[in-house]
Amino acid sequence: MILNSLKTFGKNLVYLFIAMGIIYLFLIIAAYIFLAATLQNLALSVNEISELIASSAEDSSVSVQDFLTYSFGKIDWQGNFFETLRQIFSTDWLTDTITGFFETLNASTEGFGDSLEEIILEFQSKTLTVLAVAAVIFFIGINLANFATKYAIRRRNVKRNFKKTVIAHTVVPILQSLILGGFLILLPFIQGYSFLVAFALLIIMIFIALIGSWIVHRDGKLKLRQVLTLKNVLLYLCVILIIILINIVADVALLFISPLLAILFMMPLAIYSFGVADVNTDIFVCSLLGQEE
Repeated sequence: MILNSLKTFGKNLVYLFIAMGIIYLFLIIAAYIFLAATLQNLALSVNEISELIASSAEDSSVSVQDFLTYSFGKIDWQGNFFETLRQIFSTDWLTDTITGFFETLNASTEGFGDSLEEIILEFQSKTLTVLAVAAVIFFIGINLANFATKYAIRRRNVKRNFKKTVIAHTVVPILQSLILGGFLILLPFIQGYSFLVAFALLIIMIFIALIGSWIVHRDGKLKLRQVLTLKNVLLYLCVILIIILINIVADVALLFISPLLAILFMMPLAIYSFGVADVNTDIFVCSLLGQEE
């Protein structure tokens, strides 16, 4: 099984680019949606703030004028140009003027602070919503890359049967993705036990993969207890650990060549490797049935 894993990994390496293409296509789409929507929301918020400032300054023109006269009077505008710039930037004049201007409006205009905070909070809310949408789109892309890569790698192993194809390429990956997603959500709450939980997660993934391959290939000739043995689970665990090691070595090698290459290939390589690991359950179950792969 371990030898088959290494052979499968090298033989199907070209399918890495399927994962890579889908992931970065969806990343570009998600980034474009996020940037376009955020810039639009920012423009609307800035426009609302400028209108608020204009109307508030008009309502409290005396206070604003007194403050600006006081603030601008601190700078010697008749002196050397560079000396004037030095006074502006080295004495926190610019920061103090902006802060004082808003404080003057807040003190002299009823509801200015609340209105400003409402605009800012609305912008934050819109930004977080768009970020969530972009993250969902990217997550869909990752799962699509996972399904497509896994299908490309294992399509020869799964017999031409609609029910079996659905199980192999849809049900099993969705179950694995949901469990992995749940682990990532719980990660902040289980920091002290993250290694233990990750190991348990790995064992659960192994069971799901072995059961999925058994359902696809059993043909009534193989019992589930023949597949779910301690030996088989440990063998498959060794396969996964070897593939993880290959990933680490590949990423370190790419890191020495170019950090950008390492980042570029990290996620697609992990998805491709995950597909290879699942294919090895097919090979293993088929070997138990005495089928030639």
